[in-house]
Amino acid sequence: MSTQNHWKHTWPCAQIFSEFLCANREKIEGKIVLEIGAGATGVCGLTAAKLGAKSVLMTDHPKLDVALQTLQRNVEANGVADRCHVAGLDWESRESVSSVISSSSSLSNLSVIIASDVFFDPSTFRPLVDTFAQLLIKFEHAVIYFAYQQRDDSWTLAPYLSKYPFLRVELTRRIETDNETIDIFTMTKESLGLYAGIEGGATGSKLVIIDAATNRQYTSSTHGTNFFLTDYTVVCQRIATWIQEVFVAEGLEIRDLRALGLGLSGAEDEEFNRKFVEEFRRNHGKSITENFYLTSDSVMTLLANFPAEENGIVLIAGTGSSCRMKRRDGMVKGAGGWGHQVGDGGSAFWIAREAIQMLFDAEDGFITDFNTDVIKELLFKHYSITDKTRILDFLYSNFEKHKIADFTVSLATRVDDVAISEVFRRAGDILGRHVRTVAKHLSEEDRKVLHIVQIGGVFQSWQALQNGFVNALSGSGTHKIIMYEPCDSPAVGAAVLAAKEQNGIYLEQKVKKNVLREIDL
Repeated sequence: MSTQNHWKHTWPCAQIFSEFLCANREKIEGKIVLEIGAGATGVCGLTAAKLGAKSVLMTDHPKLDVALQTLQRNVEANGVADRCHVAGLDWESRESVSSVISSSSSLSNLSVIIASDVFFDPSTFRPLVDTFAQLLIKFEHAVIYFAYQQRDDSWTLAPYLSKYPFLRVELTRRIETDNETIDIFTMTKESLGLYAGIEGGATGSKLVIIDAATNRQYTSSTHGTNFFLTDYTVVCQRIATWIQEVFVAEGLEIRDLRALGLGLSGAEDEEFNRKFVEEFRRNHGKSITENFYLTSDSVMTLLANFPAEENGIVLIAGTGSSCRMKRRDGMVKGAGGWGHQVGDGGSAFWIAREAIQMLFDAEDGFITDFNTDVIKELLFKHYSITDKTRILDFLYSNFEKHKIADFTVSLATRVDDVAISEVFRRAGDILGRHVRTVAKHLSEEDRKVLHIVQIGGVFQSWQALQNGFVNALSGSGTHKIIMYEPCDSPAVGAAVLAAKEQNGIYLEQKVKKNVLREIDL
């Protein structure tokens, strides 16, 4: 759009649309107005100002310097500079629209959006509809009035509007002149509904329900939903019951649930995921929702923390472990995440099991490098046992993954012990190799600085992990790593994904990540 010259002219549509505004002064007077595609003349925005609008923000493409400068002079020449402002807005960029919204305090109570003849070039129809939807989602009570000059019977907005079923477009007036047919439309939105997201881990799960109109969140927590540790049919029933209970407890209507996003531990296999989806739809689709999206908890965490076109890595080291990377082109690569039998390297479960094996190996005489007395003391105290063989009950006949992983909390209190310090160093090495493995899929330039969101209690012992982690990345082509706290819950990311995929709604989401540490390698 920045290379076109539509802005240089005052088109017939602008005059007729301005006359429509004059005939409907009550729609403008005292209102805060945003004009899209004002061009150099800004006829419609100036008309709104003259009709008594409280304020008018007139916009066009930010690269059209001459147009914006001319528009500013027209504002001043018409004596409305006290209530008219000019800004650059690129309707092909969500970031540009968001920036204008956030930086313009005058738009806080935006109620009217006007646009004259912006649907001129079919190549711009999709981004324009996207922008209109973005504005109506942000300003739920606003009304859009736009004028459209008929030029080609085959041009239609229908394919683009179908992406947003909550948008309502009505023909308000058709004006026939000797040379043109001009339609004036009104666009509004219906209730956006509720969207839910679930982060399902091996140990615990979190549910977030988001009201798309107000961004209010309702949250709940329950036990694990890993369907490799529990039969997937049981997990389906557990999730459905949980959602229904929370809706009742919060006084929400289940019929308002538009879509559900699921980020579940163990959801790595497409065929298995398909079976889960079929099971849920067959037994719970009508009572909950038939619109839902399933991926693994690690991938959902990745999407929650790196939603834009950017490279990013999520490294999880809690009860289990996994590493996932998203490239700026959207491709996702992973390492680990295959459960405690063949994966979970560097996790709390792995650390606990490694320490227990070190104790057994030392007392059997397989290793002589480490004194394991402190490990033994902590083990006896943690599990209330007096013989190391009693731990075998927890590892085999009465196995529960989280009960083994919990021992890492006790081990972390004594990382000053040489043997325990070595276990944590090895964990750091494995986690670093996870990162090194996924970073191979980045270009040489992008690999120089890695942005990593860390998740999981193991990272509370970072000092004990650091040497192993850093050494694992030595010689990998990475010069610097920046590690962050997660900016938002994966459950929120799941709800955001569901809203985007189902209705094209972009729910508000935290995007700023707090830097924990920067390490030069």
